[in-house]
Amino acid sequence: MARKTDLIGYCGIYCPDCPSYTHSTANLARDLRSEFRRHKFDKVAPVLAKIPQYQTFKHYDKAYEFLGAIAKMRCKGACKAGGGGPGCPIRKCATKIRLPGCWKCDSFQDCKTLRTLEEYGDTNRLYLKNLRKIRRIGPAAFVKTKTT
Repeated sequence: MARKTDLIGYCGIYCPDCPSYTHSTANLARDLRSEFRRHKFDKVAPVLAKIPQYQTFKHYDKAYEFLGAIAKMRCKGACKAGGGGPGCPIRKCATKIRLPGCWKCDSFQDCKTLRTLEEYGDTNRLYLKNLRKIRRIGPAAFVKTKTT
């Protein structure tokens, strides 16, 4: 069984906080697609699209496809156990220089490699907050703050 500290990604993201790890959004998308099929929404949407306030239903196929993509967003395990994106530049960097995580790197605050996370919408830079906290209190204490 993995230690809880093993659920801290190199980047400072705690796996149980990630919807890809928990499968929460993937399950919701799967279930919504199932409801659409159950109610034969592929037949209903074109009819509704003819009504002015429901014109957006003409995009039902795209929405269904989009939900299918979300349903596949399932991490196979923690980052340090090989989960996450196989080509993650952050993991590559940390393992190359043999660090347990970016919090051990003196230049993480200004790291361009870490900033790639912002492409995925982490505009509040939670990873930086986590890294600062892990650096200050250590991985074990950080995990305790996440589970209480």
